[in-house]
Amino acid sequence: MAVLEHTGNRSLYVDTGEVVSVLGAPGSGKTRLALELAFLVRPEEGAVLFRGKNPMTKGKRLQERPREVTLLVQNAEDQLFARTVFDDVAFGPRHLMLDEDEIEQRVNMALETVGLDPAEVHDRSPFALSGGERRRVALAGVLAMEPDVLILDEPTANLDPRTRNEFLSLLAPLRGRSAIVWLTSSAREAALADRIYLLMDGRTREVASGSELLADWHVLADAGIELPAVYELARSLKGLGGALPAESDAERLKSEIIQSYRGRRAR
Repeated sequence: MAVLEHTGNRSLYVDTGEVVSVLGAPGSGKTRLALELAFLVRPEEGAVLFRGKNPMTKGKRLQERPREVTLLVQNAEDQLFARTVFDDVAFGPRHLMLDEDEIEQRVNMALETVGLDPAEVHDRSPFALSGGERRRVALAGVLAMEPDVLILDEPTANLDPRTRNEFLSLLAPLRGRSAIVWLTSSAREAALADRIYLLMDGRTREVASGSELLADWHVLADAGIELPAVYELARSLKGLGGALPAESDAERLKSEIIQSYRGRRAR
C-alpha cells in the first residue's frame, strides 16, 4: 500500500523510502499539487490518501491534517524567524511536546543530515548564514519532525549553480528515511528520483526512466521545462535551422552538434 497517493487527473503515489519526482514547467500547478499532497488545501479533483485512507473527509478541518506529512515550501529560508539556528530547527519538535533531550538529538541529527555542524551553527543567527546555508537550516527544521512523507516544492529554486549542486547532494542521505516527493522544473533533478511523473496540461503521467523522459526533449523544451545544457543548445541550433534529430540521447545529440559545426566550418 502506498504511504501517500493522489487520485484523479493528477494521480501519483509514493511508497515508504521511495523518492518520486514530479516534473512540470513553471505555472504547471506544482505548488498547488504540493499543498494538496501536504493536506494544506483540499484537492481540486480527486482525493489524497495517507496510508490508504482519506484523512480530510467532509467535516474534517485542515488543522487535523496528518502531521506525518511535511512540506518544504519554495524559498523556505524566507520563513526562518528564530534568534538562533537551534531554536529555528527545534520549533517543530517542540510543538510535538517532546522532552528537551529528544529535541536536541533530533536537531543535531537533522543539521548533520543537511551538512551543517551543530556545534558550529547552534547559537548563530540564521540570518547571518549564506542563502544556501539558510535553506539547509529550513530543510533541517522539516527533517527534525521525522516525517513519514517529505514533500519538496522546488527546493533548489533561486540558488546559484554551485549551491544548487550542493543541495542536490543532500538527496542521497535522505533516501530511505522518508518517502520523498520532489517537485521540480528541472529534468536533471527529476532524473535523480526512483520514479518520475510528468505534470503537463493539468495531468500527470509516469515515465519509466530518465532516458525515456528525455526521448521527447523537444516537447519538454517547448513546455518550458529546464533541460540539460546539451538539449538547450540543440534546441537553439534547431531554431537557427540546424538539422538535428527530434528524439535522441545526450551523446548522440552532442555528436550531431559537433558534426554540424564542423560541416559549417568546412564550407
